[in-house]
Amino acid sequence: MNSHLFVRFFNLLIFTILAVQFAIIYVNSKVTFEEIKKKTISVENFSSFALSKYGITSFGSEKLNRIDTYNIFLEGKSYLENDVYKIYGRDIKIDTQSEVSSSDMPVEVVNSMGIMNSNGFKNVGEEGKLYFLGKSKFTFHD
Repeated sequence: MNSHLFVRFFNLLIFTILAVQFAIIYVNSKVTFEEIKKKTISVENFSSFALSKYGITSFGSEKLNRIDTYNIFLEGKSYLENDVYKIYGRDIKIDTQSEVSSSDMPVEVVNSMGIMNSNGFKNVGEEGKLYFLGKSKFTFHD
């Protein structure tokens, strides 16, 4: 009878230990929705196309970071291209809602007429205008 009680006690002890272990694993692996919502999303060596009201733009960078629902940050060497121009620079911010892109870092903009080098830019899609910041130099194609 003692051996039967010992076996039952031992089985109950093993079951309890396993149940506690599974409970610990379940609690530690549970991720809340808030944690997922706050996580930043980034992709390295990224390149894509975007369709907007103002045409198709391709863009890429060494690292793409999603700031929030409407803002993207192209970190490192980056580019924006469309039918009219190509912008090569670093650390470009894009607001997808207002369709404004900008950078405070030096950029090179190439179009059919020549090459513009500038200390930064702001592209306002709604206006169809590209503003250059700081010192700028335009070189015509020969």
